[in-house]
Amino acid sequence: MKDQTTRRTLLTAALGLGLAAASMGGALAQGLMEKATGGGLDVAFYNFQPYAYMDDSGSLTGTDVEILRTVLERMGGSIADAGSTEWGALIPGVKTGRFDVVAAGMFVTPKRCAEVMFSEPTFGIQNALLLVEGNPHGLSNYESVAANPELKLGAVSGAAQVDYAKLAGIAEANIVQLPDNATGVAALQAGRIHAYAVSAPGVRQVLAALPDAGLEGGEPFIDVAGEPRVSHGAFAFRKSDADFVAAFNAELVAFVGTPEHIAIMEEHGMTVDELPVRSTADLCEG
Repeated sequence: MKDQTTRRTLLTAALGLGLAAASMGGALAQGLMEKATGGGLDVAFYNFQPYAYMDDSGSLTGTDVEILRTVLERMGGSIADAGSTEWGALIPGVKTGRFDVVAAGMFVTPKRCAEVMFSEPTFGIQNALLLVEGNPHGLSNYESVAANPELKLGAVSGAAQVDYAKLAGIAEANIVQLPDNATGVAALQAGRIHAYAVSAPGVRQVLAALPDAGLEGGEPFIDVAGEPRVSHGAFAFRKSDADFVAAFNAELVAFVGTPEHIAIMEEHGMTVDELPVRSTADLCEG
């Protein structure tokens, strides 16, 4: 892993052209800026640890929520409202103006970049499988599932793990797309699937929340189909809010990698090994 200084340098350099273009373009997109600094932004989240979830007291928390709140406060803004949204409705909702920003640990992919404008990443994480305790099928990664046509892999519908599974050669009929984490855990326990594909922090969160569920986590892995696949998450905005996103990114890049940012990550089960190592421009290229 690159050290924190290198990460900051890479991400700041990647912002240069975007920030210059924004300054040449004149004033910020006053609509969203005024909303942020006035009543606050409307936020959509997907109820999934560690990114955005309701804690035992009924309060919304998570890495994305806390980072978003912090960066907006540095801009003089705030969150007005946050609503739990089905995964498949997040991008359509922000595009049509139902809400202003998606805070859901959403991975930056070329396909999604064609529809929304992502901030710079806040994390970069490895893949992992959630397995039945004892790992009776000896599974370790997507390829190990693909090697046995009798086995099925579960993943959240529309998540990056679905694409990774296809890249690794798992037949589409053997990929079970599920609506949420709880359904995935239940499917694994019931034997409907033989592994559940989640991020490494996601696996840790499930095991911590369900210590007696008869589950275990596989070792995190980077390579999928022979290439490194470190998934990077970011906030999603409308493309028409590019100037606002440039201003947001300036504060975000200054924040990522700081002790305060790392403390938020660690509070929700992530580690310094999961700091971002690529820029959004790079990720959007594939």
